[in-house]
Amino acid sequence: MKQVIKTLLSVVMMTALVIPAESFAQNVTKTTNVTKTTNEVADKLFVTVTFHDVRDDVAQVGDRDIYAISTRNLGRYFAWLEQEGWHPIRLQDVWNARQKKKSLPEKSVLLTFDDGALSSYTRVFPLLKQYNFPAVFAIPTSWINGNTKDAYETYGKNNLMNWDQMREMQQSGLAEFASHSDNLHKGILANPQKNMQPAAITRQYLPKYQRYESDQAYQKRIISDLKKSKGTLDTELGINTMAIFWPYGAVTKESELLAAKAGFPMSFSLGSMSTLADSGATYQRALVMGNPTPEILHAEMVNFLTFARDEYKKKRNIIRFDLTEMVSPNNQIFNQKLGQFLDQVNALKTDTILLKVVADENGDGKIDVAYFPNRQLGMRQDLLNRTVWQARTRIDNSVYVELPISLETKQGINLAELTVELAKNNSSIKGLMLETGDEFVCALKNKTWDAACTQKVKKILEIKERTKEKSKYHTNISYNYQTALKMSLTDKHVDGLKPLIEQSLTASDLLYIEFDPVKYPEIFKAVQKQLQQLSDAQKQRLIFSFTVNQNAKKGDWKEYQQYYQTLKKSAIQKIGINNYHLETGQQIQEHLYQELSTNSSPLTYRNPYENNTAKGAK
Repeated sequence: MKQVIKTLLSVVMMTALVIPAESFAQNVTKTTNVTKTTNEVADKLFVTVTFHDVRDDVAQVGDRDIYAISTRNLGRYFAWLEQEGWHPIRLQDVWNARQKKKSLPEKSVLLTFDDGALSSYTRVFPLLKQYNFPAVFAIPTSWINGNTKDAYETYGKNNLMNWDQMREMQQSGLAEFASHSDNLHKGILANPQKNMQPAAITRQYLPKYQRYESDQAYQKRIISDLKKSKGTLDTELGINTMAIFWPYGAVTKESELLAAKAGFPMSFSLGSMSTLADSGATYQRALVMGNPTPEILHAEMVNFLTFARDEYKKKRNIIRFDLTEMVSPNNQIFNQKLGQFLDQVNALKTDTILLKVVADENGDGKIDVAYFPNRQLGMRQDLLNRTVWQARTRIDNSVYVELPISLETKQGINLAELTVELAKNNSSIKGLMLETGDEFVCALKNKTWDAACTQKVKKILEIKERTKEKSKYHTNISYNYQTALKMSLTDKHVDGLKPLIEQSLTASDLLYIEFDPVKYPEIFKAVQKQLQQLSDAQKQRLIFSFTVNQNAKKGDWKEYQQYYQTLKKSAIQKIGINNYHLETGQQIQEHLYQELSTNSSPLTYRNPYENNTAKGAK
């Protein structure tokens, strides 16, 4: 169980906004120039800072609990908040602002402490009284009532608060209490390969029946747990708690609505987006890690308020991989292949994987199998869930899934409903890529479109919007789910690329463009011409991925390198390879590492093929 908790917490680290100590120096210049900005934030904007255990003996670096903060640093942080005019607020203040009854003060901060550790009473509560600060404590009620195995593994034996201590805190007027679920602070079986994933958003896999729990069973389990948690808190503390703070930040739109039915209209996840009191039912929280000083916490808060990361601005290095290569006679062989794949990707140091998750198995030109449970296509093998989870937790890669839009336009399958089935069992995906096939050919070739072409583009964008709306309901809110359109260039006539980009990006987060520049250099020249007409913001939302001839000669590899470098010089921040294969990974590592890798240090380079080469030499 301890390893399960560590794995689940590693996902927390990927989703939460964290500024580690070593990055503070590079943020100092930002933070010294944003005083005016933070003083002028909207009256509904606030930052939520999330703590866990507080100890006197936390190591400055490398403590056994990465989420712990020292009593000294927490006290210094409270002193800094008071000195700098920050206003610790209550859940009720957020609720009033959401109901438009009262504005939040400038520089509002919601202080929260998860898990009910004893230090919340022995160390945090005295500091709250000293500074007259309110704070919120998120309690996993089953832990307090005797389900202590996981709690003891996390915090040690006899290191949880009891109800009498919490009642004392509640009566002071400084402590509010929220649910951290009753018994969802754990992992449950999520796939046939035995991964454990967050209980709150996972359809449990039932090995006895070789199936997943039904929608009805999942919804009943979540509502029952949350009602029990609310009932326990309200009865023990004499309150009417309105908020759920989700374990591991794991929450979907579906579980958010289930929480509302259980009596929790306020919902808190983890993430990197700034929070408006009236922006929705779920708010994102900044997670404190690494025993930070007040200066580091300041940088984090400012980043949360005024530099919230826009996904489209991020650099990304992407590999596209067909899950068909993972089809295996048994789970043991599948795990060996998956391990090989993840090891190769980790050595390449790309950060995003695009998985093709359906296939034309009988070769008749129509998609007929998928690699996830669904009712519209046959399931060849249940491979997607474990692949996504292992990619996220083992090598820290975001994962998009690719589906062809022809499933709806040519095969009559409801793509939105298929994606719902995909997302239900894969809430950890980053986003959806819709492959447009030949649907955009008319738009690509011409700068102005006739009525028929305009209607075709409109139809594709409508399918994409409908699919996004449906699938987003089941994916983790903390991950900031995205959608993209994928198209292939096969002709140098791309005069319509700019208007197509403008149209597509009004309804899509990203646009993925694929071709082989060595085979078709004239296409690359035409694309360069189009790029000159685009704004930086438009370029930031483009992905260029090359379909590489992996039997290329030495001179061809140099050309691929040059084309990648030219894209980077043209301010394209997202690049990738469109046809990564297990058996040709060594060629990619050898020839395109510098172009595709996010690793900037040659000291940490690792070649996973050295042992194979040495064995071959023997």
